[in-house]
Amino acid sequence: MDDLLRARLRIAEGAYLRLKALRLAMQGVDTICQTFMGQAFFALRETEQVLIELGDRTGPDLVKAVLAMKGGTRITAHGLDNIPASGAVVIGATHPIGTFDFIAHAGALLDHRPDLKVVANREAERFLGAGRIVAVDLDRKDRVLTSRQTREGMLGHLNDGGALLVFGSGRVPDMKDGLLVEPPWRSGITRTSAATNAPIVPASANMRNSVHYYRTRRLARALRGGNDDFGRTVASLRYVSELLAKLGGSYDVYYGPVQPAGTSPEDLKALAEGLVPGLYDTSAS
Repeated sequence: MDDLLRARLRIAEGAYLRLKALRLAMQGVDTICQTFMGQAFFALRETEQVLIELGDRTGPDLVKAVLAMKGGTRITAHGLDNIPASGAVVIGATHPIGTFDFIAHAGALLDHRPDLKVVANREAERFLGAGRIVAVDLDRKDRVLTSRQTREGMLGHLNDGGALLVFGSGRVPDMKDGLLVEPPWRSGITRTSAATNAPIVPASANMRNSVHYYRTRRLARALRGGNDDFGRTVASLRYVSELLAKLGGSYDVYYGPVQPAGTSPEDLKALAEGLVPGLYDTSAS
């Protein structure tokens, strides 16, 4: 768990006192919320228990184990036939939840494309396994620090004829007036697909975080004078709690018609958001 907190908040290896203080604060909040609301806010203890249960599992074994918890989670895929059964393909997806987004897509896709890899923060390597991700190192403002290595990893997998899942914006959306506001998509999908002539399949999961996530994000943002990078980072401490809350439910993931290599980020974002009407604010798309 300490490794997760360090990676999520970019805490240095030697900052033991800072890490200990953070854990104590999170445990205190969890205790208060459990007492008065019946639900832990950060779910620190529950997260550690899940990590123990998962043991050394990675990749498909981890995905199956997570989806089997709490009586089983059902993922229903729509448009799976839009994804070629073989050959290079980029799956450009929205990022509504956080950690659970990969689990949901992997649950739908791994039988269809066992060669699936995901572009993900390096912290995910601990769970997904080095062979399942193209790792990205980010700074505190979610700016990519390893762009060359990440691009080489993406190109290499696609040139080998693999399937690559990329979350277009790389950031979890905020909510406004009951609709998710997906940040602008980065150009990586477009440039990588163009360089490898790989088609792109827009994708979206019909999910959103709990009201606690969005309230935490708004509060943290306000405390830092409107800094949403800070708000998003603080709220990200709830990602595992949000994941645990989803287990045992039923969710739909959607895959749209294949788009040509090099399709613009703006067009891909609009197509992906349109797969789940009423979930996203599409006024700016």
